[in-house]
Amino acid sequence: MVKTYICNLLDFVSYNNSSNQLTIAMKKLLLTIFTIAISLTTNAQTFTSNEFPVGMEHNVLFNANNSFNVTQTGSARLDLGLLFDGRYVPSYTTTAPTPSDPTVILIENLPYQHTQLGAWVGWTTRYWQASRFKIEGYDTYESANTWRVIADYSTQDYTSRKFFKKIPNPGAYTKLRYTFYSAVGANGRLGVSELVFIHPEAVSPYQGLISSSSGNSLWEHNSSKIYYNSGNVGIGTNNPGSWKLAVNGEIRAKEIKVETGWSDFVFYDDYQLPTLEEVERYIEEKGHLKDIPSAKDVEENGIFLGKMDARLLQKIEELTLYTIQQEKKIEKLEEKNKELEILNKKLSSFQSRLEKLESK
Repeated sequence: MVKTYICNLLDFVSYNNSSNQLTIAMKKLLLTIFTIAISLTTNAQTFTSNEFPVGMEHNVLFNANNSFNVTQTGSARLDLGLLFDGRYVPSYTTTAPTPSDPTVILIENLPYQHTQLGAWVGWTTRYWQASRFKIEGYDTYESANTWRVIADYSTQDYTSRKFFKKIPNPGAYTKLRYTFYSAVGANGRLGVSELVFIHPEAVSPYQGLISSSSGNSLWEHNSSKIYYNSGNVGIGTNNPGSWKLAVNGEIRAKEIKVETGWSDFVFYDDYQLPTLEEVERYIEEKGHLKDIPSAKDVEENGIFLGKMDARLLQKIEELTLYTIQQEKKIEKLEEKNKELEILNKKLSSFQSRLEKLESK
């Protein structure tokens, strides 16, 4: 439609302009407009396909430091968390990588998926880009099990702040290795915002950043179940630390199951039950039972429910043993008391008879 309209205008200009110079100028202007219009029409909408990714939504490396096995070697270190979070905030090394001591990022356990019509690798940064680097992939397709060079700028300078390349050798790449030999930052320091492995057939869009039903994302769901394969969860806190689940607040539940060790060792024959005198002495010195934290310790460090339940059970079982011991002592005392009562009755009988004899 646009093409027909422009052609009609060209014919109109040629027919109605008597000045040949004006006609040529108008034709050039209309041809320019025609070229721009065709370009806009052609590129108005572009979609990701198997052989042409438009954006980063199929980046396999989103959250790679939690989903896969990522290791780093070299004295010049990058923040691995920033390289895979999708935010493009750069990480900068504090020292410079060198050819003899490069910064190497190795990513293992990537999904086994053939690249088919295309997959792309690369990196991007805000500043301090790598000037010399190499990217390699470990191809396991049909048991090839070999490292293949995808991009090699180890002997020639690279000047752009981004690098993306289609993998030249189709295969199933389960490992990627990014090696940075030098960079253009202050004193040769390196900056990297994101490492990229775009594979449209390997992951769902933004799979490493949001929940997905397949692949290697952090959150997974299957029917009515949702679960977290790796990493730690914080609720009410952005710093769960080493805890699988850290909650800054109250938790309500009908039942909690804690799987831990138990304290039946108290009933073993070789268990050394403290004497009550020892217990009394410990309480006088420490102000609390042995193996039970003090009120100050609990206030500062909290308690582990499983461990504390086991220790409380230990004290209950010790009390049970003390009770049994006391019961045995009471039984013996009762037996002696009965014997004393019998003797007392006999003495009373003898005394009564003696009194009768003396009265005669």
